[in-house]
Amino acid sequence: MVVCARRLDDQCVGNLGKNLRKARKELGLTQEEVAERSGVQAGEVSRIECGKRDPKVSTLEKLAVAVEMPPGRLLD
Repeated sequence: MVVCARRLDDQCVGNLGKNLRKARKELGLTQEEVAERSGVQAGEVSRIECGKRDPKVSTLEKLAVAVEMPPGRLLD
């Protein structure tokens, strides 16, 4: 079980993580499967979902493709 500590000072990162997790689960994917689809390490996917990591734009684009969603929707 992963316990996430949110960074309260960066709402966009928190939204990204929440939206990424939701999209991943709606597709029935694990973090490892998203990592495989995107080329982003599973640990990095986990940190982004937990709001501990603010990814580069290129990473955001890779993750969006992996969860079949436009990058902007992950940031909403």
